[in-house]
Amino acid sequence: MRLVWLAPSSMWSFTTRLSILMSETLHYKYPESAPTLVEKEVYPLRWDHCATKDRPDITGLPSLDYALYLFDTVKFHLGQSYRFFDEEKFLQNVHEFYHGDPLSMASEQRLWFIQYLLVLSFGSAFLCRTKSDDPPGSYFFVRAMSLMPDHASLWKDSLLAIEVLALAALYLYSIDQRESAYIYLGQAMRIAQYEGLHTQLSEEQLGTDVVARCRNLWWTLYIMDRHFSYSVGLPMSAQDSDITTPIEPCTTSHRDVALSLQVKLSHLLSTILTTVYKAEKTQVNVFLDATRSILQRLAGHAQEVEGIIHATFRNSVDSMPRGTRHITLLYHQCVIVATRPLLLSALMERLLKLSGNSWDVGDTLDLTKTLITTGIKSASKTLRILSHSDSLLEVFLLYNLEFTYAAAIHLAMANALFPEALNGQASVKEAHAILDQMIANGNKIAMVRKDELAYVENLFLEVAARAESNGLQPLSLSTAVDPESGPPHNIGPAIEGEKIMNQKSVDELLSGDLLHPEYPPSPCTADFPMPSTELLDDIGISSAEFLAIVDQIGNPESSYSILDLRNEHGIV
Repeated sequence: MRLVWLAPSSMWSFTTRLSILMSETLHYKYPESAPTLVEKEVYPLRWDHCATKDRPDITGLPSLDYALYLFDTVKFHLGQSYRFFDEEKFLQNVHEFYHGDPLSMASEQRLWFIQYLLVLSFGSAFLCRTKSDDPPGSYFFVRAMSLMPDHASLWKDSLLAIEVLALAALYLYSIDQRESAYIYLGQAMRIAQYEGLHTQLSEEQLGTDVVARCRNLWWTLYIMDRHFSYSVGLPMSAQDSDITTPIEPCTTSHRDVALSLQVKLSHLLSTILTTVYKAEKTQVNVFLDATRSILQRLAGHAQEVEGIIHATFRNSVDSMPRGTRHITLLYHQCVIVATRPLLLSALMERLLKLSGNSWDVGDTLDLTKTLITTGIKSASKTLRILSHSDSLLEVFLLYNLEFTYAAAIHLAMANALFPEALNGQASVKEAHAILDQMIANGNKIAMVRKDELAYVENLFLEVAARAESNGLQPLSLSTAVDPESGPPHNIGPAIEGEKIMNQKSVDELLSGDLLHPEYPPSPCTADFPMPSTELLDDIGISSAEFLAIVDQIGNPESSYSILDLRNEHGIV
């Protein structure tokens, strides 16, 4: 067995540590064959490198019409969240390739041909719904990677090289080869920094289109880097303090505004990783200060999400565009990651009591009930969104799978500690139903995650049963969480001296009649009327709720990085 060090932020690492901790407490000998410990390569993938002088293989390629269909498929699945191409130039090359001399073009424009093969691999993967030992789309992916130039010369092709490396990284990540994906993305980030994409480029010298392409490409890399780093528990490739390229959307289009908001949420995720998870041991007051600062920003971003949601759909979650849906899930993921240590601390207290030790946490649990409840709500909403419409469930990209797994683990842990807080069995069934759908559509990685989830869930059930047999009273939150409606705004005890926002204030804020002084309307969404409370509750996004939570946990001074880009009113 090969040991790999991963930070606690990684769900991979977190699940393994949690399993070992519970097994030791329950006096089990931790089995080396446990699903959470066994190192698995779900999709083994290897390729041989072709010599640069060798002519590329152009056989077995789809017709022009089908190639364009695959490109449109890739745009549908990736276009809302990423900007990997100069679309006009790419399509121009496709037509030239099919109507001209394809072998000559594949040889002379080798890197573009690699990008073309990667697009075919993604398009094929997105359309695949059958089970296979090989990863979907791998036929074209292996051919693309075998043609990849050596690293010493790759950087000379600049933007195209960055796009190719990023596409390769995303594919590798999607087949659960996260370590390789992290390395390929790191190379793309380094080339981008060498070309100055992380800085504010001059439109006068480079032109508006080139600058927009560079900016969109940089923020695409940034979003991927933050998520990959969180997933594998390793340092981020670029520090926020070094980035000066504007974060504001290039246009007022929904796609650009959504991309800008996704960048902000990715930045918030990196803030969580560098504050909440900065050390193994953190004083409670320091942790609460950091968490409150994060929730303040979430409240500000919630207003932007509300505006985008209102502008893009009116009636139900079924109408939610793919990009907006991903942003909503990313929003809830930030809440889950930020509040998970508090839930873990409650579990630690219970395990210590089961092992005959004591851990005097004082009023810590009382002071954090509101945050724990908020995390439970976001986990419940995550599963609800993902299970609401089968047609929108992403099967190939791992994000929906990761969101499902993280939410399911969070709710399983909460159910073991606070059995009256939510209907644990309903949440379990919902998570397993989502994974079953992915498995039915050919995702072998979902099968592995389901086995891991079932193993950890059984350990949580054993912890709860052991606590009951030892006469330990179940922990309780002040108000139970209904996954359908979420917690009320006034839950849990307030810190002494802090005023909880009353229901009248919440209603006024939701109606737009009252704005918290720290959060005027966002520049991107100021012209949008506020959505209905029913709509916001349906997907679990409400700036008012987060402002109420912030009021309950103190008022420390907040620190901001260059990515906050506050305007003259102090708006993030």
